[in-house]
Order: sequence, then structure tokens, then C-alpha cells
Amino acid sequence: MHPIARPARRAALRTGAALAAGLATGAARAQAADFPKGPVKMIVALPPGGAADVAARAMQGPLEQIWKQPVIVENRPGGQFQIAMQALAAAPADGHTMLHVFNSFASVHAVQKLFDLESQVIPITQTSITPIVLLVRGNSPHRSLAELVAFGRANPGKLTYSTLGPGSVEHLKMAQIESAGGFTGTAVPYRGGPDSLKALLGGEIDFQITAGIFAKQFAPTGQVRVLATLEPARWKDFPDVPTMAEAGVAVAPMTYWGGYVVRAGTPLAIVDRIRADLAAVAVLPAVTDRLAAAGGMSSVSPSREAFRQQIASEIAWMGSAAKQLGL
Repeated sequence: MHPIARPARRAALRTGAALAAGLATGAARAQAADFPKGPVKMIVALPPGGAADVAARAMQGPLEQIWKQPVIVENRPGGQFQIAMQALAAAPADGHTMLHVFNSFASVHAVQKLFDLESQVIPITQTSITPIVLLVRGNSPHRSLAELVAFGRANPGKLTYSTLGPGSVEHLKMAQIESAGGFTGTAVPYRGGPDSLKALLGGEIDFQITAGIFAKQFAPTGQVRVLATLEPARWKDFPDVPTMAEAGVAVAPMTYWGGYVVRAGTPLAIVDRIRADLAAVAVLPAVTDRLAAAGGMSSVSPSREAFRQQIASEIAWMGSAAKQLGL
């Protein structure tokens, strides 16, 4: 090839590559502008009635108004969230199927390694947070956290509490609570918050740490008693209930968070469109009022990257906690 022709050919190749990239970007933007082209599915990995289900259904109607398409909430509990993850993996990578994720997804990733949140999904945004409370039955002999801890110290292993399975966030946090309180209990796994709440009311377990929605629903009728919150400060809905630290058990505060991911490979232009719509809907009065009634509130990530980093941070501390427990 003539030496003068080489630079010209390279320039032509660069021009062609830039043109192709521009066309691809334009196509992605067109896809995002047309999104959604049909019904959108929101997969919830827990049974109906819990904090995750309430948070998803609060978004459902407002999203339908924006997207002019049906938004279907599909509960796929079980298998330590593998059933829900498999449903997402089986769907096209086009944004029409989202998965509601929360703290325990990070713990299953870190401890059980049943799936990989860092490679299988694209985090979109957090949308809600829910206070965590420690509950006993309304007729429990333990009328304070100090009494519960004292019983646990005197009767190692006798106190039973619920988790979403070995290595779940409830299991990891309870291990910290046991260590800080100087007692040991026995973990009992359940599929979700509603199931474990039924177990508490039915006397199958002695106590649980769970979403504040169950305190809001059952404490006013005396069916449960709230002994403490895991919030950094007292929860305004239960101002007379102490924090764990105030009750004498010094553990780091923790709040349930919930947000959305899509399957890896989904065009980022579509992901950004979904993020913008989720962020807009999460702060609408119709959503915030419904969350508040269940004890939660809206909380939107500053960016996709911020939500990704949040999940990575959760995975890190949970992995460390699991190693200390020998899980």
C-alpha cells in the first residue's frame, strides 16, 4: 500500500467506527424513548404483605400512569431468592422485567454465594427505607430488652428468633446482637416477614427483628410488643421505644432498604430511563403516604453508581460478619 494511503485508510476506519458508535447510541436512545413497549414486571422475592411487597405495590399505580402500560407485581418467594433471580435471568434484557432487591440479597451473595449481584444485574436505584424493630408477642413474659437478654444469658440457646435463612441479614445482625448482649439464641428460618410474624403470634418463636410495618399493624392491638428499634435515633412512630443502644445492647444501627435492578446486558439508555422514572415516582405523595402508613419512607439513590456502591458496601460487611461466625 502506498504510504500516503495508510493514514487515509486509518482515518476512514476511525470515521466509520465513530459513525457506527453514533448510530448505536442513537438506537439506544430511541429504545429508551419508546420504553416500555408492553407490560413491565416487578418481581418481589418475598410473599405478599411484607415491607418489600408494600414498597413495590406503592410504585405500581404511579408507574402505570407514566408508562401507559400495565405494571405487574409478581411475588416469587423461596430458594433464598434464587427463584426470583432465576426469573429475572430468564427474562429478556430489555428493562421490561425488574427485580426488587433489599439487604438480604447482599447477605445471600456474601454468605451463600448462590448468585452474584455484581455481575448478574445492573443496580438502578434505591427507592425506600423501612425501620427495623425487635418484637415479642403481646403476652410475652419479657417486657423489656433487658429482661429478654437476661433470660437468654440464663438459658443459652433457649430463646428462638426468626430469620430468612442461614446467612440472611437478620441472622447476621442477630449474631451481633447476641455477641453484644452476651447471650445465645436459636435461629428459625422462614420464607418472609409475614410468615415469621405468624410464627411469633402463634408462639413458634420468642422474638424477631423485622420491618416496622408489623409494629404499625399489630402493636396498637396489643398482639406484639416493641422492645427496641435498630434505628440510630428513636422512631417517631414509637417515640417511647428505646433504640438498641439505649436499651443496653450496643450494636450498629441498621435499616431495611429496597431498590431495583435489571438483568445484566440491559441497554444503559433504558436503565437510565427507568431510573429517572423510578426516582420521580418514589417521591410522589401517593407513594410516600402509602409507605408512611406501613412505617417506611422514600429514599432515592443519587445515581446508579451510588446504589452499586451501596450494595458493594453491604456485601463487604456481611461477608466479614459471616467469616466471624464461621459461615
